[in-house]
Amino acid sequence: MKPDELIELRREIHLHPELAGAERRTAALVADALREAGLDVRKGVGGHGVVAILDAGDGLAIGYRADMDAVAGPTGAGHLCGHDVHTAIGVGVARALARQPTSGRAVFFFQPAEETCEGARAMIDDGALDLVPLQEVYALHSAPLPAGTFAVAPEFGQPGQDIFRIEGLSPEEARRFESLIAGLSTVTPPTSHDERARLLEDMQTPDGPLASFVYAQVHRESGAVQGWVRAWPDSRYEELRALLHSQAGPRVRFIEHLPATINSPEHALTGARHLNATLLHAAYPFNGEDFAWFLDRVPGAMFFFGVGEQGMPHAPDFTVDESAIGLGVDAMTGFLRTRSERPTLSPHA
Repeated sequence: MKPDELIELRREIHLHPELAGAERRTAALVADALREAGLDVRKGVGGHGVVAILDAGDGLAIGYRADMDAVAGPTGAGHLCGHDVHTAIGVGVARALARQPTSGRAVFFFQPAEETCEGARAMIDDGALDLVPLQEVYALHSAPLPAGTFAVAPEFGQPGQDIFRIEGLSPEEARRFESLIAGLSTVTPPTSHDERARLLEDMQTPDGPLASFVYAQVHRESGAVQGWVRAWPDSRYEELRALLHSQAGPRVRFIEHLPATINSPEHALTGARHLNATLLHAAYPFNGEDFAWFLDRVPGAMFFFGVGEQGMPHAPDFTVDESAIGLGVDAMTGFLRTRSERPTLSPHA
């Protein structure tokens, strides 16, 4: 597909945002575009997930993941995290490689339910990684960087997340715990261009201000509070859980832990060289990513991808420079081609 066709695909997805678990229309658009290009397409994987296989020989098998769901906001669903861009780029890369196949294989995962951190594990549990043994897997995440530029954090990526609930509280206790949990945060999301620039500078500083951090959110309900914390390094979770247990005792229940998204140093640095990516030395504090479950099974990396410098993902002013789509397709097609054309190694998955 040409860049203007991919922009039209992105706009179609953007105009019809679908929340986690409800990505029927988006999945159908993706599946149709991939079948039209001759890929082996499977729908309904782990919910509305789509897997497309391009088998061009006995070379390396490389995976590529794009997420499809929208964000729930005060006025309804909306693509405020760039998943519509991720999907359009993923379709573009798949079709480009199908048009001029490599000597290896490529598997494309179009994932549902990333915003609820459920879709990656659901696809894996449904056998997505069993279809073709992969040697490497990659993904992009939209970022407020100049359009078409890349950044990556070897040995870092995005933090994990603890979700918890404290019940049986009086109104006064609920207010106290709400204040306690909110006060755990050591970082706050940037709200201006200068603050975003400072955050990027901090992420490029080895052992800098983001070497250790906590970011917490909480909401109060009748007789309860529910919250989550993201922390780096992972050892901080033990400290935070101990604090909540000491304050709430058996009334605190930890619902789920999402592991950190940690990029393989080898694969991140190889990608950085090819993509001319900025090297980061800290995790991005304000989002978790269930691509962690893919990286738990297969080595690889998630690259931050510039879609323009207006607004952070999930912020109301998040916007996209659509010229980034074609640039992303060209860059990732070239990178995946170089990876799949190397000599075959033993599969990891």
